[in-house]
Amino acid sequence: MTITLLAAVLAGCSSKKEAGGDAKAQSVEFPTKSINMIVGYSAGGSTDIFARLVAKYLEDLWGQTVVVTNVNGGGGAIGFTQTLQNKPDGYTVTISNGASLTIGASGNVDFTYQDFDNLGRMIIEDEVLLVSKDSPYTSLQDLIEDAKTNPGKLKVGFAGLGGFTHLAAAKFINDTGMKVGNIGYGSGSEAVVGVMGDFVDFCMQQPGEFASQFEAGELKALAIMSDERHPSDALANIPTAKEQGVDFATYQWRGISAPKGLPEEVKTKWEEALTEIANNPEFQAEVEEILLARVDCITGDEFESWLDSEDAWISPLMKELGLTEEK
Repeated sequence: MTITLLAAVLAGCSSKKEAGGDAKAQSVEFPTKSINMIVGYSAGGSTDIFARLVAKYLEDLWGQTVVVTNVNGGGGAIGFTQTLQNKPDGYTVTISNGASLTIGASGNVDFTYQDFDNLGRMIIEDEVLLVSKDSPYTSLQDLIEDAKTNPGKLKVGFAGLGGFTHLAAAKFINDTGMKVGNIGYGSGSEAVVGVMGDFVDFCMQQPGEFASQFEAGELKALAIMSDERHPSDALANIPTAKEQGVDFATYQWRGISAPKGLPEEVKTKWEEALTEIANNPEFQAEVEEILLARVDCITGDEFESWLDSEDAWISPLMKELGLTEEK
C-alpha cells in the first residue's frame, strides 16, 4: 500500500555542534573502511527497513560499504549486547529505539542506554489508538469514560510484555485513570488482528502495523498520540488526543548508537552525516512512503538529554508494573 502524503515531515537535525564541526573533526579520515550496522531484529521489519534505508544514504555520502547485520533475539537485547562487544571506533553501530530504554530498565541485562554513545534520533512513528470498525466508541472520551465507569470491562491488546508499545499504552491508561484488562501478543500486527476480531477492545500501534487494514475500513482510529495530525492522506483525519482534551503524546523512534567511548572527531563525523541525510528530501520522502513515519532528528547532547527524559517515565512505570528485576 502506498500512502500519498500531503505535507513534508519535519526535516533536519539539531546538534550540539555548529554546522560543519570544528577544523580538527573535519580533518579526520573517517570512515576508511566498511561500517557494520547491527539490527537486533529479523530482516523485513520496520527497524530493519529503516537500517537499510540509512545504510544506502551513508554509502552514497561516505563512499564506503555499510553492512546491515541482523542479530535477532531477546527483543533486541542480543543485538545491543553484540554491539557493545566491539571497539568504540565508529565502525560498528546499532539501531536504537524504545527498546534501548526498556531493555536496560528491566534489569535483565548488564547495560543501559547510557552505555552507548547515542549519535542521533532520526525518525518518529506516531502511536495511534485503534478500535474495531464496529466498536461503539466514536471518540477518545467515549472510551475513557466507559473504562472509568466500568472498571475491568475493557481489554487492551499490546505487543510484547514490557515493550515500548505496551508501556506507551500503560502510560496512557494510568494518565487517564482507566481500569482495563491486558492481553499480550507476539507482535503489533497480532494486536491489531485482536482488535479487528473483538478479542480486545483497543490497542495502540504505529501506522506501519495497521495502515492497510485501516484503509480497508476494518479499524477505527480514535486518536493519534502526537502534537499534530499525521501528514498522510489516509491518516490526516485522525484527531490528536490533545484536540480531544487529553494531554498525552508519545511515539516510537529509531536512531543510531555506538559503543560508548567514540573519539570526539568520529562522533562529529557521524552527527554531521546523520544531519545531512535527515535534510535530504529524497530520504524524507522514502521515510514517509515506506515507513509512514516522520523525519524528526536530534543529535549529540540534545539526543542524550531527550533519552534521559524518556527514561524518567519509562523506568518508574516498569517498576510499578512489576517488569524490573532487582540486582
